[in-house]
Amino acid sequence: MTDAVRIPTGARIHDDLRRAMNRWQAAVVALDGVDDVTTEVVRLRAARHHDCHT
Repeated sequence: MTDAVRIPTGARIHDDLRRAMNRWQAAVVALDGVDDVTTEVVRLRAARHHDCHT
């Protein structure tokens, strides 16, 4: 992972796409049938993607 900018300054996401992503993310967060190992793998992958190392 580098500190390079991943999205150009001034880039905007279309409002329709933003709303769809918000609905999708809310649905994913509401899932409760995912096993612990999968949950941890997703958490680690998200931390790497967002470069937050938590």
